[in-house]
Amino acid sequence: MKHSIVILFLLLGVSLAFSEEFHLYKIKSGKITYEKRKYSMKATLHRDINGKISGSRSNPSYAEEEVTYYWDNYGDISYEVSYRVSQFGGKPLAQRVKKYEMLWKGDHRYYYDLKTKKVSDDPNYTRKKCLKAGKLYEGAGCMAVLYPQATLLNKESVAGKMTHHYKESESWDFYEWEGIKLREVSYSTKKRDGKYQRFEPDQERIAVKVEVDTKANPSLFSPPWLENR
Repeated sequence: MKHSIVILFLLLGVSLAFSEEFHLYKIKSGKITYEKRKYSMKATLHRDINGKISGSRSNPSYAEEEVTYYWDNYGDISYEVSYRVSQFGGKPLAQRVKKYEMLWKGDHRYYYDLKTKKVSDDPNYTRKKCLKAGKLYEGAGCMAVLYPQATLLNKESVAGKMTHHYKESESWDFYEWEGIKLREVSYSTKKRDGKYQRFEPDQERIAVKVEVDTKANPSLFSPPWLENR
């Protein structure tokens, strides 16, 4: 009986130690500026004097939101704030408008909607899933746990950082650097012969500036709207 109790305490100790040492990222702290971009398909047709029709199409993008993301303690805690910077179609706003704030702290994810002034409290599923994976997470990292079907395509530079470009599905790619997604791209798709076929990009979130080992103001991780939670 005594041996069983000792083993139980040892197992609990290992579990608690792993929980305390859990880290999403390989970089201790930093700040990333992202743009959320939307693509809008445009086509131009021309008919010549002989009635022959020719044309071209393009898929330009515009920044819809600007997002600033801060993290500390290797991603154990992070904060994000988003501002809308343009109208539908890309016309810039005279002044950017704050849209939401988000905080990841421990096993919680808090979302503060600036429009409704309401806070939602959801489980931090990313953290929970990686912790549950145990040794798989320790060996391969959290991305391998979250996206086991993702295929590595190549390496590409995003905001001056060399990322691993993964295809997760016909409708979504992501670009990972040190455990952090610096770019995510959604694609329009169409089902043919029972399979989805990829077309042009539809929207993306891309880092335009990455700063590492920066010290954010501690108040960012304890926003006023969290006080009553």
